[in-house]
Amino acid sequence: MNYKIGVIIGGPSPEHDISVLTGLQSARILSAKHDVSIIYWTKDNKWFLLDHNLESSDFVQNSKLLTKELHINLGKDNCFTFKRKKLDIDVYVNSCHGGPGEDGSLQGLLEVMEAKFTGPNLNIAQLCMDKYAFYSLMKSNNLPVLDKFKIRSGKSPDFAGPYVLKPQFGGSSIGVEVVKNYETALKILETSDLYTKGALLEKYLENADDLLIGVRNYPEFNYSEIEKPIRNSNLFSYKDKYLNNGGLEGSKRELPAKLNEDLSKQIIFLVEEINNVIPSRGIVRYDFLKIEDNIYINEINTIPGSHALYLWKNLNISKYELLSDLLDEALRDTSNKWSTEGSDGLALKSAKDIQSKLG
Repeated sequence: MNYKIGVIIGGPSPEHDISVLTGLQSARILSAKHDVSIIYWTKDNKWFLLDHNLESSDFVQNSKLLTKELHINLGKDNCFTFKRKKLDIDVYVNSCHGGPGEDGSLQGLLEVMEAKFTGPNLNIAQLCMDKYAFYSLMKSNNLPVLDKFKIRSGKSPDFAGPYVLKPQFGGSSIGVEVVKNYETALKILETSDLYTKGALLEKYLENADDLLIGVRNYPEFNYSEIEKPIRNSNLFSYKDKYLNNGGLEGSKRELPAKLNEDLSKQIIFLVEEINNVIPSRGIVRYDFLKIEDNIYINEINTIPGSHALYLWKNLNISKYELLSDLLDEALRDTSNKWSTEGSDGLALKSAKDIQSKLG
């Protein structure tokens, strides 16, 4: 079936540029069989309708692109409009990374619009973007995580440095860096707005390896091969991930990672356990750390770069098939319906006048 698709890209996020790349790739793939439009969310929180055939370089000096401004109409139509005319979209592909596109803000908007959209719903987006909440949930379910310390006034970590400093709310690489001691972390917090909503420390372990795996629950639960990124620094940095060798899909990696059978089984066991606690929607990426023969859960990336399509490249599943499954999952989903059960008017009928409640 041919769908009218709106691919949402950009957003007021540190990962705005990576979102543009992810969205343009997805739009190009889906345009082979669908009517695809780009909905560009600017860094200053405006919305524009764009053509799907653009290149990333078109966004460097983008003033010429921004001619078809969209507006959000809530109420009767619940839609984007262009020149007061409804934008006819069957399903939205959320290709936003970090910030309000991945933290539940955009998801909340789309749910209020009663729109069909890919990726996490509001609750899962919020939970997975908050690194401390996610860590706490994993720990409470007796799943292996490295201890984290939430930086707050008058408190100090109870484990020695060096540390990995992370924004509490953010992506998997921007703002993530190694610091020698607590005092250095506090100085960085004073000079960067990446940590204004909170910051975390965890123990830096020099010989840890990153291991990544794609996970989805539609059309059935399955997962990709395990990837081991080849990094050029002490962490799997933004530069390693997105800038070297032409971007994410060109980054150096082992795919599949060269792991012994026991470690592979340990990761798959944890994938199943995590998915039982937080059932994923869309294609998500689970990030693990391997320290000697131990595996630790790092985080869930609910809208990974390139939608993690490259992780399935050896498994005879095309990028178009993966994205098509995302569309079908979104269109079939009914979990965002609200219930008004119990709102039957009895409380209103039995209540006294409002003035009597003010005294």
